[in-house]
Amino acid sequence: MPLIYIVSDSQNLKNLVSSAVAGPKNELVELSSGNELMKLLQEESPDLVILDLQISNMGATAITLEIRLGEKAKRIDPTKILVLLDRRADVFMTRRSGADGFIIKPLDSLKIKRAVNEMLSSGRFEDTAFAPAN
Repeated sequence: MPLIYIVSDSQNLKNLVSSAVAGPKNELVELSSGNELMKLLQEESPDLVILDLQISNMGATAITLEIRLGEKAKRIDPTKILVLLDRRADVFMTRRSGADGFIIKPLDSLKIKRAVNEMLSSGRFEDTAFAPAN
């Protein structure tokens, strides 16, 4: 059963993500801060961490960088990270931070479910909804 952490200081966002991926096959844990997440990652190894871009005083970019540093230092196990972005302009920094995937808001249940399933199976997902036309 995949263990999924959902990290946001917005209860509405946590509710939306939880309802999209809830079910007997997933175990969900809702967290409200990066500090809370970092403490748990030293004890448990989730299959996926879903981060809101802006979380109080430690946003997704800082959290992702902290996770990647912890992995290199062998303090935490490798972790798949999916970031919920506010706008297309945030994609560059999300990729540079080492996130494995991203979704650009506005969110809907089908997009969230597709991203989570892809992340759990292949470890990568990039939302192409707002990609420039070729």
